[in-house]
Amino acid sequence: MTHPIIGSLITERDAQRDAIHLAIAPVIAQERLAPGQRVGLVNGIPDAAAHPIGIVDPFLNGPVFKGEGFWLFLYPGSITSLRHDWAHPSFPVKESVRQVGSEKWVREFAETVGLSYERLMDGAKTFVESGDYLCEGGLLEGESVPEEFWSHYENITGTVVPENSKDNFFTCRC
Repeated sequence: MTHPIIGSLITERDAQRDAIHLAIAPVIAQERLAPGQRVGLVNGIPDAAAHPIGIVDPFLNGPVFKGEGFWLFLYPGSITSLRHDWAHPSFPVKESVRQVGSEKWVREFAETVGLSYERLMDGAKTFVESGDYLCEGGLLEGESVPEEFWSHYENITGTVVPENSKDNFFTCRC
C-alpha cells in the first residue's frame, strides 16, 4: 500500500483507508470568500487574486466575510517541514495572524502621525517602562494615541501592559 496523495486520483486498486495531516493556518478575511475557494497570501493576508497556496476551510457551511477569521488549508505537499508547527514560504516564522494584523494597524497609525513604526514602538516601550513621554518637537502637537493602540502593541510584543500605563504617551515641546 502506498501513502495517499491528496489532490491526485487514486490509481491503485488496493487503496485503503488512512489518516492524513493537513497544514492549516488561522487567517483573517479581507474580502468575502467561499468555502473551498483558492486563495494566496499578500503580506500575510488572504487574497483571492494572489497566486493560490491553499483553500478556504471547505467544511464551512457559508461564506467568510471581511474581518472574520477562518482556517486556510494549505495545498498538500507545499509545506517545507512538518511537526505540527510547520513552515511554508508564504508565512513569516513565529508570527501569528493577530501579530501581522496588529503590525499593519500600528504601521498605518505611525504614518498618520508622521512617525516611523520603529520610533512609535520604541516610544511606547519607553512610556510603559519609565513613564517618559515621546516628544518630537511640535510634530505630535494635537495628536494622541488611540485606546486601540495598546491591544495592538500587546499583540506585537507579547507583553501585557498594565491598565494604568495604557495612556497617551505623546507630548509636544510646549
